Amino acid sequence: MMPLLLELDDDTWSSQVDRVERWLATSRMLQAAYARVLESTLNGVAEPHIRSYLDELLEVAREHENRVDDLYRAFGREPAAVGTVRSTASALLAMTREAVGHAEGTAGGAASGPWRGLREVLLSNVDAIAGFAVTEQLGLALGVPAVVDVTMPVVRRKTQDQLLLQEYLLEMASNAVLRGRDF
Repeated sequence: MMPLLLELDDDTWSSQVDRVERWLATSRMLQAAYARVLESTLNGVAEPHIRSYLDELLEVAREHENRVDDLYRAFGREPAAVGTVRSTASALLAMTREAVGHAEGTAGGAASGPWRGLREVLLSNVDAIAGFAVTEQLGLALGVPAVVDVTMPVVRRKTQDQLLLQEYLLEMASNAVLRGRDF
């Protein structure tokens, strides 16, 4: 992959892409953590239309995680191998998010799990959106248009999903907070 920027020598280009590569690992971790939080929330949701939507989101979340490999290639790098460090990091991040979400939800009066879980999914998706959006900006800054071809549809879909997740969260908020019940 040759950059579109004319004033970068090979050493500078390589150094910049090394930095991007670290961000790509972070983006994958954020997306994987989102998928894990989504999967753990899905098990507690009984409402059929919400459960069906979350099932679809989980499938899409896994596809988006795989799109990170395309981003590595767009920057001229080989994707990082799936390994225990990456898996452990995303699992740890997901568990931390769930614990924080549990504490915040309980403090706010939401005594039951699925609504709190949906809130955690909403917040995790924001981070995953940011991971892809920052990558898009890095691709633009380095003159790699192939990055935008990958990130733009992902960011668009994730943003659309975020709005619907928010609607479901708000739809269930009064029952969760005032009555201690979900869905």
